Amino acid sequence: MKRLVAISCLFVLSGCASIYSPYDLRDWCLIMGSTRPADIGATAQDPVTCNKELAEDLADQTPRILYIPRDIIMTPVITARALWVAFALRQPPF
Repeated sequence: MKRLVAISCLFVLSGCASIYSPYDLRDWCLIMGSTRPADIGATAQDPVTCNKELAEDLADQTPRILYIPRDIIMTPVITARALWVAFALRQPPF
């Protein structure tokens, strides 16, 4: 039961990118890195990448709820980035 609660908290706190607005995701991208699987690595916090994602999100008419599978896939990466920022107090390299 404790594992289920811990896993649920990690998903809710770090992986629910689909509940945020595109502008919040852009700010998040600049600080923590992209929430998209294609942008892991050196381009994760690049302002050009974040602005490109913002333009794509604003043009996309797909309901945000359909992006939950992507959020589930990215939860470990986003959690690792959050822990890196919390303990290293600087931007993550991934």
